[in-house]
Amino acid sequence: MNEHERKKMIKETFNTVAAGYDNHALRYFSESAKILAACLNLKGDEHVLDVATGTGEVALAVCREVPRGRVTGVDFSEGMLTQARTKAEAGNVGNVHFTEGDMQVLEFPGDHFDAAVCGFGIFFVENMEQQIKHISDKVMPGGKIAICGFYEGAFLPLVELFFERIQQYGIERPPLSWKRIGTVEKITSLYQSAGLQEICVDRRNIGYYLKNAGEWWDVLWFAGFRGLINLLSPADLERFKKEHLMEVQALASGEGIWLDVDVLYAVGERP
Repeated sequence: MNEHERKKMIKETFNTVAAGYDNHALRYFSESAKILAACLNLKGDEHVLDVATGTGEVALAVCREVPRGRVTGVDFSEGMLTQARTKAEAGNVGNVHFTEGDMQVLEFPGDHFDAAVCGFGIFFVENMEQQIKHISDKVMPGGKIAICGFYEGAFLPLVELFFERIQQYGIERPPLSWKRIGTVEKITSLYQSAGLQEICVDRRNIGYYLKNAGEWWDVLWFAGFRGLINLLSPADLERFKKEHLMEVQALASGEGIWLDVDVLYAVGERP
């Protein structure tokens, strides 16, 4: 699969899942957005760029940090942007603008923003160092760039059960792209290689208990795993879902099924 085909597949997946991306089972996105926004330590009047904004969770969280400023959110998924705009309108948030665009070709002048963020998006790009540099170029010298990504052990053991089961249906296990920056050392090295300074990395587990295996299915169905699930035939999908949810439900305790969401938050400054 070449870069164009890969990008097309990712875009189609996120257009497909957009309507359910803010599902309650995926509430770690909203919690993480608040943490990422706070990482910027803003004064309140800045113009902030949110790259790969998705349904706008990070952008809207940053809006609350800049009551006298504004936020520009960029994403290449029309479906996700529709959700973002709907949420902004419903919340009467006026200091945000969402625009369709490719994060690898950001059409803004250099030194244009006071800061930039990217929540769970950098690892979708093959050349992450180049991507960080590209974002950094749009930020004024001294401005902060904050990203987050999953720690390498996130979602275990559930995600391992998922891959083991789906491989039995002849679907090849893809590499987990988030693992490329899945440790403090790796994400720090990425920032260093991109030329950022004053680097700080924080690791937080924002996991929670799912009430049943059906909520785990919501995590799979309404997020990036959907692309793999869609490779199953309708008959195989029905059987796979039944088998997989049985093995996940077997992990339940009195509190539910633990969803481990271990996240790394990195902040650095443009020289």
